[in-house]
Amino acid sequence: MKGCEKMKTMFIQLALVVGIAVVVGLIYNLVTGSTDNHLGLTVPAGRYANALNCPKPSVAVEKAAPPAVKEPSPSEPENVPENVPAKSPAEEPAKAGSPDPAASDPGETPAAGKTPRVLVDEAYEEWEAGTLFIDARRTKEYVKGHIPGAISISPWEKDREAKVAGLAQAEPKAAPVVVYCTRSKDCEDSEEISSNLKQFGFENVMVFQGGFPVWQEKKKPVVEGEEPGERPGQ
Repeated sequence: MKGCEKMKTMFIQLALVVGIAVVVGLIYNLVTGSTDNHLGLTVPAGRYANALNCPKPSVAVEKAAPPAVKEPSPSEPENVPENVPAKSPAEEPAKAGSPDPAASDPGETPAAGKTPRVLVDEAYEEWEAGTLFIDARRTKEYVKGHIPGAISISPWEKDREAKVAGLAQAEPKAAPVVVYCTRSKDCEDSEEISSNLKQFGFENVMVFQGGFPVWQEKKKPVVEGEEPGERPGQ
């Protein structure tokens, strides 16, 4: 009898535990199912509405059509440039700052602003043709020896302008004039006299590159003294 009562008591206790567990579970479900107890994770309407709506890529890809080439119609003549004759070097304008090829010696190209140069062979041809020569060395050097017919006008002497003015009255200004001095690379003295000649209107002035020393080395005619001597053609 005591054993049966003990079993009955244990059964009642177990039933109570199960009943209490069922009641607690129902209460928990009711509490957690309420919308008021959920976290506020709802995204406001209108903001990022399409964040998860990704468009699917199109399966068919249209091939790019090649650009249409317009063929000229028979009534529209093609724009074909006419044959333009090439300009000869003589017709083309000279570039600014370039030396005049006709005025300079092939072996000596003067810098911009300098008088055209001639070498000994061309100078000798000018002398034989009766061209006026001017000796730009000092008078004492001129007396020791000079080209026949050459007039002494030194840039270091005071009477040079008077002598140039006299030449401007006695000689034709369009005729060629050759100026020489010593064996100077830049021919400074000859350039000084050439500048004076141009100021008085002489148009065809040349500088003999190498000067009197080269003339002597080539054994060309030489005279001494203060008198110019005769030049061919006089």
